[in-house]
Amino acid sequence: MKIEIHELVAEEFDEAIEWYEIQSTGLGKRFKDTVIAQLLKIQKNPEWFLKEAENIFKAYAPKFPYKILLTSDENKIVV
Repeated sequence: MKIEIHELVAEEFDEAIEWYEIQSTGLGKRFKDTVIAQLLKIQKNPEWFLKEAENIFKAYAPKFPYKILLTSDENKIVV
């Protein structure tokens, strides 16, 4: 299933990577890798995650205080 990343989400993600990298060298990359790994899990089964609201699911980035909100239909997942 295709994942579509909303423009504002992509911008927030880039800012978070930068912020984590400023906090500690290499932490931004670890954050990025963690979120991408979680997105791959979401891609396999988006409805496995907890519901945030009607048709909106949430997934957390392990070891980071970061929540990924998504919705899906038969053809795509929107983050």
